[in-house]
Amino acid sequence: MTLSDTSPRAAEVYFRRLAEMTPSERLSVGAALWAAGDSLQRSAARRMYPDADDTEINFRIAVSRYGEELARRAYRKQ
Repeated sequence: MTLSDTSPRAAEVYFRRLAEMTPSERLSVGAALWAAGDSLQRSAARRMYPDADDTEINFRIAVSRYGEELARRAYRKQ
């Protein structure tokens, strides 16, 4: 695998480090990255919908992740 925005040396170090990690460490890194992305998305949704409560923010995030049709069914919105 190549990384188009990364130097070959940096990519080598990156992939070597991934190979050295235990499955648990890789899972932990993935979870931390997911949490960071989720936090950024929630912050953006709160800026876009400043008067929205948590349920509405969750719905808006679901729309962006899964599409409006699925989000409406999951949140029982017409």
